[in-house]
Amino acid sequence: MVKAKQGTAASDDADTIAPPPAQVGQSITPVETLARIAVVDAETGDRIEKVIQADADAGKVTRFVVEDGALVRDGNRYRTIEEERKIRIEWTDGENSF
Repeated sequence: MVKAKQGTAASDDADTIAPPPAQVGQSITPVETLARIAVVDAETGDRIEKVIQADADAGKVTRFVVEDGALVRDGNRYRTIEEERKIRIEWTDGENSF
């Protein structure tokens, strides 16, 4: 779990776990943070895989299209999908969504 540093806005108690960010993305969130983030479907509890970016407040996820465990290509680019759905962004010590 990620802990808030003493004196941060999250808490003045160094042992308090900071809440996960409401928005995450490959171009806006440090890699070490993404490694500890799971984006989860709020209704099913299933982890959403191959996320590019997610906004829990807006309920939007952009992710790579995956078929049979592989990314799907469209010419020389990987296909992506933008979804509007209820999501949660959670800390994880297991598999991440990126």
